[in-house]
Amino acid sequence: MSSKATTLKLGFNALGFQSAWWLTVFGIVMGYPLVGPLAMTLYMIADHFSLTKQKAEMLLILTAMILGTVADSIFASTSFLSYAGGYTLAPFLAPLWITAMWGGFAATLNHSLGWIKTRPVLGFLLGGVFGPLSYIAGSKFGAIQFNAEMTTTVIVLGIFWGLAVPGLVKLHALIDRKLS
Repeated sequence: MSSKATTLKLGFNALGFQSAWWLTVFGIVMGYPLVGPLAMTLYMIADHFSLTKQKAEMLLILTAMILGTVADSIFASTSFLSYAGGYTLAPFLAPLWITAMWGGFAATLNHSLGWIKTRPVLGFLLGGVFGPLSYIAGSKFGAIQFNAEMTTTVIVLGIFWGLAVPGLVKLHALIDRKLS
């Protein structure tokens, strides 16, 4: 594949995720909670699954969706965060749109964010800054509510995402090794 084609695919990977992220947030705010999961699914079908057919990649996405949902469910069940568009009968669970976002994010780790694979400290720093910023953006639009003081919330989310980004990269390497 040519350098230009690779650059276009990586750009589409990043732009596709960001577009699906915004559609997810606006879908929640506008009262259409399924728009996000649909947008993330279409993004992954149109972009990601055309980039790779590796079993390890698919397992990374599925595992990130499960682990991310568990983590965000802990935030919800402890009332640290509240999510719009959640499950009426199970408000302690992170909503489907959060699960979809975890899958979409994982789909960027070996592509548009692939450059952090060999830079775990940078992955920690970027996760620690941009993870909380994503939640702050979501809160500004009303998709997420912070129930603790802003400083505490940003610190907790920063540490969590600082560990999650290089952790998911490491997880993919472990899965890839086991399947090889």
